[in-house]
Amino acid sequence: MKPLKNHFLFFNILLILLFSASCHTAKIHDKPKVNNTYKSNSSKSYSSKNNISDFTKKYSKILDVELTGKEDKKFIEELAKWLGTPYLYGGTTLKGVDCSGFVQTVYKNVYNISLYRTAYDLVKNGELINKKNLKTGDLVFFKINSDKVSHVGIYIKDGKFIHASSSKGVIVSKLSDAYYAKYFYSGGRIKKNK
Repeated sequence: MKPLKNHFLFFNILLILLFSASCHTAKIHDKPKVNNTYKSNSSKSYSSKNNISDFTKKYSKILDVELTGKEDKKFIEELAKWLGTPYLYGGTTLKGVDCSGFVQTVYKNVYNISLYRTAYDLVKNGELINKKNLKTGDLVFFKINSDKVSHVGIYIKDGKFIHASSSKGVIVSKLSDAYYAKYFYSGGRIKKNK
């Protein structure tokens, strides 16, 4: 009987050790999934850095540009939410928008600035600037099949701008694309209220 008792005891100890080891291993593997509500200073700064980097990565991918994290977050989020909106002449909503309606609505939503309604008149809202001096948020004007400005978009960066294309809706395009390079007129800078 004694040997059987020893085997039973050995078996129980073995089970306890295995169970303890598996729980310990699970805790190690679960550690990265810990909720960010932990209040230590190092955790807080780590979390902030991750949030900035997550924001930058997310919107760089959505807008197809390399954001640095220094851009106006509200502005970047506003641009991104319009992507894919269908073109609608005279439209100013996410259900349908034209080029000047897009620009006018973005500036109103983000900066509470009222701009003129047409691409032609938007030129009067700010100062004209050279293409090489464009910064995020500047306007880009085009003269397409006309001697006056007939199309407008918003410069993002890296030579790319967002606009409401009559054929594709709100998209990101390159200023260097042959079509846009041919019809580019000027950049425009709107003074923003801070």
